[in-house]
Amino acid sequence: MDDISLEKGLRERRAIRHYSDAPVDDALLAEIFELASWAPSPGNTQAWKVIALGHDASKDVIARFELAGWESVFPVLEQVLRNGGVEPSKVDERKPATANEWRRYVTGMYRRFFEVKGAPRLVLVYRTADRRRYVDLVRLSLFALLRRAAREPSLLQGLRCFFTSLRNVPVLVRVNALTRTFGLANFTYAVTLAAQSRGLSTCIQSNYLNVQRDLRHYLGLGAEIDIVASILIGYKADDALPAPEMFRTRKPVAVDWIETTPGTVAARRDERVFEAAQ
Repeated sequence: MDDISLEKGLRERRAIRHYSDAPVDDALLAEIFELASWAPSPGNTQAWKVIALGHDASKDVIARFELAGWESVFPVLEQVLRNGGVEPSKVDERKPATANEWRRYVTGMYRRFFEVKGAPRLVLVYRTADRRRYVDLVRLSLFALLRRAAREPSLLQGLRCFFTSLRNVPVLVRVNALTRTFGLANFTYAVTLAAQSRGLSTCIQSNYLNVQRDLRHYLGLGAEIDIVASILIGYKADDALPAPEMFRTRKPVAVDWIETTPGTVAARRDERVFEAAQ
């Protein structure tokens, strides 16, 4: 086990797609999942669930679905490269010009940098689609609104209160779904840090979401399985290529600093000074 600080883990974790053939056993994966389970989740729901494919199953799924998932991303990758600039190779310094040249360039970049090599384990993080849960949430919200409206002094005021508040119910359902997603995102990232602390490399992927229906069918999973992320976990190959520089740099965080709000004493004092100057 590597003894790494939190700062070291955050700064040095990288998405790796080139792995060695060294096996990652189930016990080590279970240890990583247990450590990642301490990631924060809204209301401590811990809604994450995991499908860990064995080495043979991982190799089979990667061979069958990796490129298919990427193909729908190629137009987006091309746009990113057009906007961010390309890094011409030493053989051909001329940037792509025609549509065919761009397609060949994007495909070549995928083959060189992003195509998975070696024998990593493939882990699918998923949640179970629970439509009944949202029906119950809406039902309870409506009952709460009715009770609140019943406390109004008149029927008209009660109806006005009810219909005014009713528009918040879809927002409540959406926020509830988003918060569950936040928890799964926290867990997914925690898996990568936990794996790094055990000397393993990882890569969070989303390309399997593009072929999720076919992947579910191939693995014999039900329609209620909602895959939200996939993670490659394995030992980094000695000759692994780093991602192109434009995909490794970090931009400064855009921060809007708000020192005072309209209701603060300082803001009201500034208003009075402005009015006096007028």
